[in-house]
Amino acid sequence: MKSNFRWVLLGVFTLLCIFFLSNIRNAFLSTQPDQIRIAIGPDTSIQKISEQLPDSQVLNEKAGLLSVPYGKSWDYIGKTMAIKGIFRATTVPLDHPVISWKYYGYSVKEQIKDFFQGDFGKFRNPYNRKEVAIIQELPTMLLRTSTYFIPGLLLAIVLSMLMAILASLWRRLGALMDGAHAMLVGLPDFFLIVLIQLGAIYATRFLGHFVLLIVQVGDKTPFLIPFLTIALIPSVTIYGTLRVAIVRELAQDYVVTAQAKGLTRGEVLISHVLRNLMLDLLAILPKATTLALASMAVAEAICGIFGLGGFIISPALQSVSSMSVICMTISLIAMAFQVLYALLRKKFVIRTGEVVSR
Repeated sequence: MKSNFRWVLLGVFTLLCIFFLSNIRNAFLSTQPDQIRIAIGPDTSIQKISEQLPDSQVLNEKAGLLSVPYGKSWDYIGKTMAIKGIFRATTVPLDHPVISWKYYGYSVKEQIKDFFQGDFGKFRNPYNRKEVAIIQELPTMLLRTSTYFIPGLLLAIVLSMLMAILASLWRRLGALMDGAHAMLVGLPDFFLIVLIQLGAIYATRFLGHFVLLIVQVGDKTPFLIPFLTIALIPSVTIYGTLRVAIVRELAQDYVVTAQAKGLTRGEVLISHVLRNLMLDLLAILPKATTLALASMAVAEAICGIFGLGGFIISPALQSVSSMSVICMTISLIAMAFQVLYALLRKKFVIRTGEVVSR
């Protein structure tokens, strides 16, 4: 019970850290948080405009500067555009960017207040430029991401286990796979995704008609490119771990005894070694899942997919008020897989220890 409580506290602490870190860019200011500049027509004056904007004051009539409540510059720009006689309203740039922990604390406090009021943030849809509540689109984004993330992760597990077994059965094939593994480990995710995209483009050109969807177009979402990316990158990590684990197990005494009794190398691998790899597999799966989530984010950004990862990385989808919700959603997905792996370890991994007699 105490152990479960500690894990719950750790999960809550992790979510809090992610919430604060996802808002860290609010600490970097390039515009005045309490000033706006407006351009007006000849039929009105800045003083009249200020009277229509509560808690605002005229700072410089000639320059069109107005003072507004701290942190409300963007809100007041939206309000001014509804007033007749105003041509343009903009923020006031600073001489140079500064780090303002005051504005960071203000933005975090306002966001927490909105959370308690049921407002989890908004973003501007890149297709119709309308503001949408993130809570409305979150289920759709989660479903879209899951359609290739879960199958890709499952394929990575099955593929890496199969390749590790085949590499242990045939030495030449194992040397070839180990060389390919060493090369893939040194390549960045971005490069691999670009290679997959180029392969899809050349396949389309070679066949003379559309074969694979490269980027998201409306409701049509690419599947093969993020699916292969998610399957490829974690499988490299899992393969390396299982390859080392199989070599370790093949040197154990029970393997030598089994082979002395007439069992072939394949029979030993399938009947004895494979079941002893469960601990190594479940130990590497949390890291592989994290890599899969990172690969998913990069693939969605490159393919322009409106999913959880694409929202975080793509500048067209980012929004200060909803970024932390997306980051915490991805963290909850990772935590859910961690809980699943912990339950699997508890069920399938046999723990041994010395019995102390009294």
